[in-house]
Amino acid sequence: MRINYEKLPYQHEAVKSVVDTLSGHNDLATKMVLEPEQLDESVQETLLNNNQKYPGEDYLKPFPQFNIEMETGTGKTMVYLQTIMALHKRFNENKFVIVVPSRAIKAGVEDSLNKLKDYLSDIYNTDKYHYFVYDSKQIAELQNFAGSNFEIMLTTVQAFNKSTNVINQEYNEGFFGGRPLDQIRDAHPTVIIDEPQSVDGAKAGKEAIASLSPKVTLRYSATHKDKQYPMLYEFGPAQAYQAHMVKHIETLGTEVNTNGNVAFVQLKEKPKPVGASLQAKVIAYKQVGDEYKKKTITLNQNDSLFEKTDNPQYKEWGRVVEINRADDFVEFENGNQATLGNNEGEAQIWIQSQMEALIKDHLNRELAMQDQGIKVLSLIFLDEVKNYRIYTADGAKKGQYAELFEKIYERVIHSNPKYKKLYNYNVPVDEVHDGYFAQDKATKKKPAMYCDTKGDTNKDETAYDTIMQDKEGLLTQYIPGKSETDTKAAKLRFIFSHSALREGWDNPNVFQIMTITTPKNDLTRRQKIGRGLRIPVNQNGERVYNDRQNVVTIYASETFEQFANGLQKEYLQDGVISNKIDENTFAGLIIKKHQSDEDNDEEDTEILNPDSNEFSVPDEQPQVMHKITNEESNTFAEVLKETKITNSKGVVTVQGMRSLTKEKKQQIVNKAAEKGLEEETATSMVDYFTNQYKVPVIENRQNKEHVKVINRDNPYLNDLWEKIAKKVNYRVEFKEETLINDIVNGSNPLADIQLEKMTAVQKRAKINLNKTNVSNELISTNTEHLENSDLPILDITRQLADQVGLTKQAIAKMILETNKKNPGFINSIKLNPALFVQRAKQNIKTHESRLLNQSLVYVLNGESWSKDNLKPFNAAKNTLWVVPDKGLKKTLFDKIAVDSDEERKFANQLVNEDKIKYFLKLPHWFKIPTPFGNYNPDWAILAEKDGSQRLYFIAETKSTTDRTKLRNDENARIDAGKRAYEAEGLEEVIFRAPVVVVGNLEI
Repeated sequence: MRINYEKLPYQHEAVKSVVDTLSGHNDLATKMVLEPEQLDESVQETLLNNNQKYPGEDYLKPFPQFNIEMETGTGKTMVYLQTIMALHKRFNENKFVIVVPSRAIKAGVEDSLNKLKDYLSDIYNTDKYHYFVYDSKQIAELQNFAGSNFEIMLTTVQAFNKSTNVINQEYNEGFFGGRPLDQIRDAHPTVIIDEPQSVDGAKAGKEAIASLSPKVTLRYSATHKDKQYPMLYEFGPAQAYQAHMVKHIETLGTEVNTNGNVAFVQLKEKPKPVGASLQAKVIAYKQVGDEYKKKTITLNQNDSLFEKTDNPQYKEWGRVVEINRADDFVEFENGNQATLGNNEGEAQIWIQSQMEALIKDHLNRELAMQDQGIKVLSLIFLDEVKNYRIYTADGAKKGQYAELFEKIYERVIHSNPKYKKLYNYNVPVDEVHDGYFAQDKATKKKPAMYCDTKGDTNKDETAYDTIMQDKEGLLTQYIPGKSETDTKAAKLRFIFSHSALREGWDNPNVFQIMTITTPKNDLTRRQKIGRGLRIPVNQNGERVYNDRQNVVTIYASETFEQFANGLQKEYLQDGVISNKIDENTFAGLIIKKHQSDEDNDEEDTEILNPDSNEFSVPDEQPQVMHKITNEESNTFAEVLKETKITNSKGVVTVQGMRSLTKEKKQQIVNKAAEKGLEEETATSMVDYFTNQYKVPVIENRQNKEHVKVINRDNPYLNDLWEKIAKKVNYRVEFKEETLINDIVNGSNPLADIQLEKMTAVQKRAKINLNKTNVSNELISTNTEHLENSDLPILDITRQLADQVGLTKQAIAKMILETNKKNPGFINSIKLNPALFVQRAKQNIKTHESRLLNQSLVYVLNGESWSKDNLKPFNAAKNTLWVVPDKGLKKTLFDKIAVDSDEERKFANQLVNEDKIKYFLKLPHWFKIPTPFGNYNPDWAILAEKDGSQRLYFIAETKSTTDRTKLRNDENARIDAGKRAYEAEGLEEVIFRAPVVVVGNLEI
């Protein structure tokens, strides 16, 4: 197939902006305008037309330089090659140097120079260029550069940015006894810099560009760092996205939940200094109730993750031996490390789930696009080449990811008969994928071998050469029976690479991108999406515009919220979007305003899109278009600072945005008017600002109130406290055999435990982009159940024995006897061993509780709770019940902290019941020890029966008196509490639980 090149309006505008600038906006000019004053005037006109900022005159020295921003995937190379053709035709410019930062980009540009040569000559109706790729081993080619021919030289900056480069050496013969570089300098070429932030971001790069003695330099990038050069044209991410000139972006992240079956640990954020040491936050499985859940754990030097999580999976890890802020890791005694972005323990499960999702998406897209002639490609970045291809004495073999891919692909493509419609259905699995890696050359002692690189070495050129040779072949759709499509490249649909394809290679038909990389890999989110942004082409080489299907999916190692936030951070760092208001933020904004100078408070103004030429102006209210000037923009920016909407640096603050009430907006308008802005203009700018910058609503903190002591010397309190304040100890005794029999054959046996499967939840989200932020929109979720076959085997008998205080033999016996009675029980445990351990622990403890309660005995220990501990305290306002005036004589505090509506109702009844003489909501520290944990009863109550007999109660309120509806642990504590107040010396205290109303006390 052959790609058909399309004339795109924004590309034409980008070329025109450069030509107009260099012609002085004179259609008759045939020479470039380079006189500084005239050029600067022309530049300002271009900036005005394109709503760009004027940076000042420094860009003119030592030679004019200009920025042109083209988002990845919008044809940056095409634009600057067309610009070269336009400058050659219009001004007869013949000498051009294209400088790139890496071999990857060089390979891509070389491919374009070769394939676009005839096309560009035809559309510009001018002669063809001659191009060459600079090679220090073929230095003689430079001698042709000094002639009058139309020449383009392509080079990396590394080829001439050091004094030791061949091109900078003095020659006694050839080059007229000078340096090869002088051939270029004498020609005063127009220099094109591709990705200037990587070419001349440092001093050496700038000096290297200056050494070429350029006539003018044009800088093309999606990410300009140097803002001191005028932006002649901008077609950035927001414009490309909104103009539908790139694919839309969605992410799919997998959240793995093995319920603690795997010792998962991940460093959540960079370690931080706390005092004289470092502190780290990791995500790990922590015991919560009867389950293990991923929680954030704070670790210091010498901390035990096992002790912090109460999870035996981490027992063998030992303590923290190193927290490293330089390389971002936490190391434990057994050598394991928690690192940023690395799913230690669950990485293989994540890879498998993501790869399966990618293959399914790929096949489903092929079904949808096959008849349109669109071949679908997937790109997978690897952490190490050896994980895809292994070299042995017997030759190359498949690595673990190649084998995993083939296993999943075979299973998925044969899982549904709908896939039989695919042209590729019968293509052998080993022909649908391949790797493109840098290669060590073969020697006598060893064959050619692929290797890990960063994409910037000589070895990488082997990968670039291969992929560029296959570029059209990779876009060719394989059709069975059609011999011209029966090629390796046509059958290939899944491409694995290490780093070679992260830049410089943008195949338009990449729809899926997955990264299996180490945490330190420097592949940014922009680089990930950049490989798949181009609009796809069909078998005729024509672009196919279809927003519903033109979507690139990123299989991210983070949630979609994290991906969107991270992408926004990268855009902010690159200056692509901004949350900062400066003197030029509003300059160039178009608004409608009334011709009359009269005050028009009743009229609405609106913001118009500067890219739109359509304005609806009612006849009865004549309006004119007005472009906000830099002066007006600066005034409004200062007003936003003065009114605390932005901080002193011009950054929009959350507090400032929350303060934007109707009154606050009017205050801003009034202040702007005082500074000379027309009120209508200021109102429009306020409206524009509030639409562009929005903040989430955050709930306020709970307000706390002080709870006061009313009367500590109440005689009823003294009497009640004397009776209930005595402390107790307990003792128990029962036989292990009795427990095992109860667990296997009694009620609520071990066999009744229900287990859920482990899951991998995949969330798909659309990424939205505008000039000020990146947002996400959840599209769908999908839950897959994980099999335990690939997970490490847990020693469940040891873990249960440790947690319930029984021997391993006792645990094994109860499991084996349960399995004998219920065949298949042991197999069911394999569904989720870690969850079984937790639920079996609760089951065993329930049976222990029953037996413990049968033999539980309490005795006084001679100590008492001190009444002095009853002190004023603070509590959340929404948890407090205000004691009515008639109840203040009956209790100690003016407010009572209650946990439920039942407690509020019960407290109100205590106040109103005449038989109740005093009551106290027991403080949290008033605890009865039990084998099941400390028990804190709700109420202490003193009542009088028949007006004289005093009754002393400890009571526990619940929503029901039906104990069958209470949890096992609640019942166990109630039983223990009852036994505690049966102890000798506490006979006068009556324990009542559960109670709902005062009547349940049976006074």
